[in-house]
Amino acid sequence: MMIHRPCLIALALVACSSDESTAPTDAGAPRDSDRMTSEGSAPQRPRFTVSMDDTDVLGPMPSWANARRDYGAKGDGLTDDAPALQHAINDLGLPNKPAILYLPAGTYRIASTLNWTAALQGTEVLGWGVEGLSIIGESPETTKIVWAGPAGGTMLLQNGGINTRYARITWDGQKKAGIGIAHFWDDTVGIVYDGSSEDTDEVFQDMRIGIMAGRLGAKYGNLNSEGQVRRVTFLRNTFAGLDTGSFNALDWWVMDSHFVDCARGVSNNYSIDDKGDTNGAGGFYVYRSLFERSTVADADIGNTGWFSVHDSVSVGSRRFFNSLWAGRNAAILVLQHNRVIDTTDPAAISLGTMGPLIMIDNQFKSADGVTTPFVSVSAIHFGRDVVSVGNSFTVPSLIGFDAPDLLDRVVQIDDKTVAGFTISQTLPKLPSTRSFAQHKVFEVPAGKQTVKAPWVTGSAEIQSAVDLAVASGEPNAVVHLPPGYYALAKTVVVPPKARIQIVGDGLTTNLTWGGAGQGPFFSLQGPSYATIRDLAMGANPTTPIAIEVSNADQVGGRVFIQGSSNGRLRATGLSQTQILGLGNPGLSQLDATDVASLALVGNGGIGPATVKNSYALYADTWFEGVESAIFRVSDSTFSYIGGQIAPASHKPAVTPIVPAIQFDGFRGSATFLGFSMDLGGVPSGVGIDIGAETADTHLMFLGCGGNTPNYFLRRSSGGDVGLLWAKVPDVSKMVASAANAGDSSEDFVRKMLAQMRSLTWDDTPYTPPSGATDVHFYRMTTADTAGITISR
Repeated sequence: MMIHRPCLIALALVACSSDESTAPTDAGAPRDSDRMTSEGSAPQRPRFTVSMDDTDVLGPMPSWANARRDYGAKGDGLTDDAPALQHAINDLGLPNKPAILYLPAGTYRIASTLNWTAALQGTEVLGWGVEGLSIIGESPETTKIVWAGPAGGTMLLQNGGINTRYARITWDGQKKAGIGIAHFWDDTVGIVYDGSSEDTDEVFQDMRIGIMAGRLGAKYGNLNSEGQVRRVTFLRNTFAGLDTGSFNALDWWVMDSHFVDCARGVSNNYSIDDKGDTNGAGGFYVYRSLFERSTVADADIGNTGWFSVHDSVSVGSRRFFNSLWAGRNAAILVLQHNRVIDTTDPAAISLGTMGPLIMIDNQFKSADGVTTPFVSVSAIHFGRDVVSVGNSFTVPSLIGFDAPDLLDRVVQIDDKTVAGFTISQTLPKLPSTRSFAQHKVFEVPAGKQTVKAPWVTGSAEIQSAVDLAVASGEPNAVVHLPPGYYALAKTVVVPPKARIQIVGDGLTTNLTWGGAGQGPFFSLQGPSYATIRDLAMGANPTTPIAIEVSNADQVGGRVFIQGSSNGRLRATGLSQTQILGLGNPGLSQLDATDVASLALVGNGGIGPATVKNSYALYADTWFEGVESAIFRVSDSTFSYIGGQIAPASHKPAVTPIVPAIQFDGFRGSATFLGFSMDLGGVPSGVGIDIGAETADTHLMFLGCGGNTPNYFLRRSSGGDVGLLWAKVPDVSKMVASAANAGDSSEDFVRKMLAQMRSLTWDDTPYTPPSGATDVHFYRMTTADTAGITISR
């Protein structure tokens, strides 16, 4: 569904793998007695880890178009292949045309911009148009698109389009191209919006900007949000590898990527409007990536919002994070578990906003001979906040202020000065581009090209292909559904321990429910090793369940959801299996009960979350919509790290106007860190409401902000509660510091950050033990269904 971003709030106005750290044991988790095994002993908590993406690389499929075979592209490095590639792109997704364009090995020289314009909106059932289209090369080592056009030109301009994918291509700008791939949605011409794109296993080299998300101007500035950049290398980009250029270019998640000799790795410091070049906007979040020798900064912002960098390494760059002066505005920045080595500027982090800057468990090695602070706080307004916990650094003082003032606030807990040799200078090994997997493919007869045609292909044909794949004994056999519409009259059942993959061609593979009852479309009987990917499921009304995973709880089990737009996710009774969500454009609702490990990192368009007796974490997420009751947590350990919460921002509201975050009689531990609230849709102005505290109530709100002065309301006492280093608007609606309230002791902060600090990031693919559930959901949508259920 289309997401309409609200205007930025007063706290974000327009303005000119490392070594493991030891984190304390978490407190406030569900009591062991609440989660006992049948034998009566407390089980060990399952993995609380962010896996590497180990989903198979599939293709090319018979339904894919081949640029050389079908469209006459030469790939010889001499011929101008732009006309042939443009012809192929124009065909993508049309009736009886492929949804995926495959570029075999070759050098495809283009002398003009490739224009990819989204199809008109209006699919009869799902409303997705002909989206979910892809351009996929053989490998970035062998498939290259080389710029031969005018200096400063754009290699590919995507105007609209949901869930597009670019993969396995080197984009070579030849030191002439301005932009590799530009996402500029003109919202005045009736085409479906641009969002939820993905770039995987690519190289962008020798150009000004590799990927640019959004631009400003009268026709632009909306959407271009929820983008994934995974396993992408940026070489010698003279402005930035990734640049977000508009206020709605939010939720860009960069994972396992490599930035080498770029001016900036990631930035929001450039855009285009109707008058020419201007300052950009938008937000990005970086995970498990490597920066080498950035000449300006690894991350550079000229506009505010919230940003994060986790588990990344920087070597020899000028700066790790650079924030230009942003006036009297806040920009929340979370830096966790990074390793920064030998920046060429002594001030490796320069903060030009009022913060808060939140640094946790990082290792900072200054160049030999440097003695000045690693962090320079240079904002021209006072009331600046820095929170530093568990960081190691090699200079006498970590943090320095230009013109310090009594209104500035700095807290340092467990920071320490160490010798330079104690910080490893070994570079992490990033995941390489994998070859296409060689699996036996079982083809399902193609669905109809229009909803209005008689639907013949459906559940019987899909079930038959699944049964053949299971009976074949082939490991990871592929059941492939070409583009088209498929009506399911019965549930498709995947039996236990069947290691198969059910695969479409993106959102052009459309499944809808045509049977009695409420589904599900697919039943994965556990322990399940199944993968479902690259397809859309929907129904009208949206009551059928999309996927049901049963008997899913085994030691070391995992359900991995990535790159998907999900309906409701319901999980119950999982004491041994982890649920992991990574880089998902949407999650309309979460209901988690008795779930011992749930980590959702990078999720756009989240909906209400109900968490009971569980161990759960959200990071870098966005909420806006008609609902106002967003987080309801009980008897749990819960963390929310980095995000925007705008309750009742869309009309009409479907729930009463109540606080977005409410704890009434709460038992457990909940931490909200580095987030902002837009409460323009809530008449009371209250966003956080706490009542009926007990001795088991442990709540911390650290480094947060809201656009109302009373967004935090504590109606009771008796628990351990703290509102710390927060921001509020003053009488002029500009940013001011809120006085700390409640517990601000070091022990309290350590205890409340423990869950966040315990989340680890794998540096090799994870293999669950034999007999344990290992389910993958990748690049699919279930948003127009009752979603996914996972149970013991």
